[in-house]
Amino acid sequence: MEQKIFEKEYSIPYELFEKAFTQWQKKFVYPKTYTISILFLAVAVVYIISAVRDTSSIMAYVMTALCLALSAVNWYNPKKIKRSLLEAVKSMSDELYRMVLYDTFIEISTVIPAENSDENTAEKEIFGDDPPETIESTKLYFNNGLKILEYDEYFIAYQVKESFYIIPKSGFSDGELEIFRKKNAL
Repeated sequence: MEQKIFEKEYSIPYELFEKAFTQWQKKFVYPKTYTISILFLAVAVVYIISAVRDTSSIMAYVMTALCLALSAVNWYNPKKIKRSLLEAVKSMSDELYRMVLYDTFIEISTVIPAENSDENTAEKEIFGDDPPETIESTKLYFNNGLKILEYDEYFIAYQVKESFYIIPKSGFSDGELEIFRKKNAL
């Protein structure tokens, strides 16, 4: 049985999510975007030179336009994804999350408060209020490539670059933050 070190519940304000996602894109999305754009622009330059040498070459004009369009789309897509994701997050701003730090892993889950319905009134009278339900638990193991990036207001935890978790520092004591940093350093 794993030993629980500490447990925290937190929410992620919209502004904090926006900062963290922007930081995530700067670190993992934009470098690839720069590289692909440079390649498209380099190919476009080759076709521009070809079009200048042979002004009757329609293919050179088409390929130049295609390369420039693909370079623009390459920059547009991350912006579109960010805008869509932030719209979705805006509607979830009151979500509550739970992080439990164990010896060998971090467990992050969404906490769904119990619903107040009249159907379960008799049950509630007998058994009391339903505790909040925890769903969508994810375990991130330290020995399985878990990486934690630290910023001024939050941590970003991830194992693969396509999925990440934001852990705000607010609500954590200095001691808990230090324990978290030491577990990350191991």
